[in-house]
Amino acid sequence: MKKLFSRKYLISFFYIIVCVIGIAVWKVLPIESTPELNLPSVTVNYSWSSTSPEIMEQEITRKVEREANRLRDVTDIRSITREGRSSITITFRKGAPVDYRVLELREYLFALDENLPESIPPASITRQVPEELEDQQTFIVYTLNANIPPRQLLEYARNSIKPKLLALDGLAEINIQGVLDPALVIEFDVEQVEKYNLSPGQILSQVREQLSWRSGGFMDQGASRYSLIIPPKFKSIADIAEMKVRLPNSLKQLTLDDFAEISVQDYPAKSIKRINGNPALTIEFVKESGTDAFQLAEDLLGQMEEIKAGLPEGLSLMLTVDSTEELRQQFDDLQLQAILSGILVFLVVILFIRKLRAPIVIIGSVLFSVLLSMICLYMLDYSLNIITLAGLTIALGMLIDNAVVVFEHLNPGLPENRLSRLEHIKEELPKAVVPVLGSTFTTVGIFVPLLFALDELRIFLVPLAVALTVTLICSVVIAFSWIPYSLVWLTPATSSSQKNGKAKAITQRLLMWSFVIKSKLRWVLPVILVATIGLPFFAIEDPDWEAEEGTAWPEFTQVYFDNRDDIDSWIGGLTKKFVDETYFGSPWRGRSEEIISVYIQSPQGTPLSEIDKIVQNYEKIVQPYEQAFRFYEANMSEYYGARMQFVVKDEYLSEPDPYYFFGEAMYLAARTGNVATSVSGFNDGISTGFGGSSSNHSIRLNGYSYDELLGLAKDLERRLKKSRRVREVDINSSYYSRRDDFQQYKLRLDEEKILAQGLDRREVISTLLLDLNPVNTAGKVEFQGQEMYLLGRSEQQRMYENDMMQKVRKFGDVNFSISTIGSIVQEDGLNEIRRDNQSYERTVAVDYLGNYRMGREYIESVIEQTPVPVGASIEFGRGFFGFGSDESTQNFLFVALLSLLSVWMIVSALLESIKYPLFVILAVPFSLIGIMLGGLANDLAFDRGAIAGSLLCIGVVVNNAILIYHQKQLENSKGIFGLRSWMYVYKKRIRAILITTVTTITGISL
Repeated sequence: MKKLFSRKYLISFFYIIVCVIGIAVWKVLPIESTPELNLPSVTVNYSWSSTSPEIMEQEITRKVEREANRLRDVTDIRSITREGRSSITITFRKGAPVDYRVLELREYLFALDENLPESIPPASITRQVPEELEDQQTFIVYTLNANIPPRQLLEYARNSIKPKLLALDGLAEINIQGVLDPALVIEFDVEQVEKYNLSPGQILSQVREQLSWRSGGFMDQGASRYSLIIPPKFKSIADIAEMKVRLPNSLKQLTLDDFAEISVQDYPAKSIKRINGNPALTIEFVKESGTDAFQLAEDLLGQMEEIKAGLPEGLSLMLTVDSTEELRQQFDDLQLQAILSGILVFLVVILFIRKLRAPIVIIGSVLFSVLLSMICLYMLDYSLNIITLAGLTIALGMLIDNAVVVFEHLNPGLPENRLSRLEHIKEELPKAVVPVLGSTFTTVGIFVPLLFALDELRIFLVPLAVALTVTLICSVVIAFSWIPYSLVWLTPATSSSQKNGKAKAITQRLLMWSFVIKSKLRWVLPVILVATIGLPFFAIEDPDWEAEEGTAWPEFTQVYFDNRDDIDSWIGGLTKKFVDETYFGSPWRGRSEEIISVYIQSPQGTPLSEIDKIVQNYEKIVQPYEQAFRFYEANMSEYYGARMQFVVKDEYLSEPDPYYFFGEAMYLAARTGNVATSVSGFNDGISTGFGGSSSNHSIRLNGYSYDELLGLAKDLERRLKKSRRVREVDINSSYYSRRDDFQQYKLRLDEEKILAQGLDRREVISTLLLDLNPVNTAGKVEFQGQEMYLLGRSEQQRMYENDMMQKVRKFGDVNFSISTIGSIVQEDGLNEIRRDNQSYERTVAVDYLGNYRMGREYIESVIEQTPVPVGASIEFGRGFFGFGSDESTQNFLFVALLSLLSVWMIVSALLESIKYPLFVILAVPFSLIGIMLGGLANDLAFDRGAIAGSLLCIGVVVNNAILIYHQKQLENSKGIFGLRSWMYVYKKRIRAILITTVTTITGISL
């Protein structure tokens, strides 16, 4: 060690290299909002108009799951099927080559598409990311809006905006959303179609064929072979209108415009987006992984400003999402915080040590540790993002602690002569190893068990642990090299001044008296501690004294449970007050701007045009107050209704205009019928039409047969309704709190009546095609230089049940109506179908008129008597928030216990003791008092940020305890025991403890 620190040029060049490379790495280290953290699972999404969940599950979900089962390394397949949407999540084993499996899956789905209806668009396959990062995956989003048809808006975005940005380095993709491709619409005259026995499906196929490039074989010419390609026949709408259509069983031909009209229109979408009352679309920019987000955002925003300056009159381009804005603000705040922290650390160290070299050496150690950690992160291919920055922020306090501890071991008694200093370093530096390594390894040891966590938790926290571990290891290396080097070679020789002997004696005498008093009151302090923290009996659930099986609590404890409200307030202490008055979890995310929100929930089957009429009423009443809003946005969908947001300008918060509109919006909501409406803003609001609470008991059914599970649910319903206390049994309930008002209509055809009238089932259904589904998609075609949907529909946009059933139709020479061969039945249905590894899930909700215990006992007795088919099961009694019942909770407890065990073993190994680690861990409750008092005094929500701050505070307490008990061991090794040993411990280590504590407090306070 003496030889190492005597080589000043070696150490000097090492730190010069660290400075040069560290600064260079800081400039090139990629900066992004979130790292690329993909779970080993993918999600396949299909959409199909407004098809019912049962049909979606039969025609799409089952087939996709069958193809997914062909893949290797699959551990789990889960699916959720809703109206018009199917989502299948495929999970692979850890370490599987997911990208290659996705390629295989794409091949299987491509082959499957040939067996699916033409109206179903190709599937989208996405990688899953941790839930905590889902809302941060968006990079930059712009909104383009104008009072023009949506298809023209889409054409402008594709032709005038997208091509100018594709050449930007680091830009992976540009997604234009909110407006679908235009549609080539063939509007049939239903009476003429039925009159001539024409098939709309065959006509659409004929048009599609004439709009496609077709292969005409090949021809050989010499040694070369050339393929023959037949171009599309139709170039214009007039060409399509003149297409010849041959009548069935006849040589006569008609042209398409004899019984249909052809036009290019906007696609009849299921959702609409408007901004300031005009049609709008969003342009989303996707960043390549590893690209510097700051530089790309700067280039992209500059290009968009140029595009914005050249927009035609009437078009508006608005930035709605910029993920780098928050990250840029975080960096600016971090830089300011680093400067202020450096100044405060400088002042604190000067105040306690009163020597100029102390803050310079300590701050230098922190800077070199940060630079070295940057180099290591760059070599490990990590970027600067919210996760790695969190690790660096948590480690920053530890960097100062390690530097202060090493400095306080070496600085006292530092000789004037450099050779003597080397001997001093050789003797004193090993004494700093245990406290420094103890504080470092205990922090690192907390994160080691994360290797055994679930994928969702591990993939999110491992980068945090890596950044924290790398930074702490670098701080140890720097602290044990930079501080001795700087004290030996960079500190000038000074004469040590003697302290006032009288003042020193008085201080020692007062310190000894304090230890004597504390020794006499050694049993009083734990009692005060327990009384302050309190006894957490309030966390115990009330036992069921009337249960037949009895309870584990003895009878005399019933006195406490009967009067626990009064008793807990006395014995609960600070913990009871903290639990009662603190919000646990993340509160509503604060925002810098005031927003008035309107949510409209429409009944199932409400046409989008009707929802649009309601939204237009709000857009109409806002017009006199438009100047008070930055913008207002409306999103409408047939699936949920409408959501509107009115963003108030800051300067109008003190003006009456936005409040006038808010009042008119609430009044409009109150007088709008047939929909549920919620209006909120300015910490006020109104809600109408959402109904009451849900049923109070839920039964979960699982099985591999959909029909058997439906039969089991109906059997349970029949048995449960035998009790008059059962008000309602809903066998189509949703366990996941979705709307349960889904209705489906089934057309039941009588086969005997169809045959009796000489009809064919297939042809009967084909004649109903345009009535049952006014919009029939025949896939996409290329027409007039752009992609379009090919649609066939009837002139009549809506047909009521009676009209459809009584309408006289013609098939050949037979006239008939649907009412003579069938009937329509309305049924309740599941609004979503869930499957887990091909096992169906179904929830039965029971509304029981009585207390919860009676309802539970009755339902349990019914379940015991209900026969369950082979392969099916019934679950009852498991709530949403059952602690310890699910895999994630058990894994969390396992990781927490493993972390505690690792810390215990590390401290025991460093201190070579079993007793001292116990005292170190028992110091944690003292920090909990401060945490709870701080939370109550500042009215803080105990969210993830508070948890991180609490862990940092606990870490400081543990590190200080390790420092104290290690010095206690050193004093005992010198033969000093009892109260005198504690006096020497505090005399030598109180300054280091105060410095690390005060610097941590000042750092957090910023």
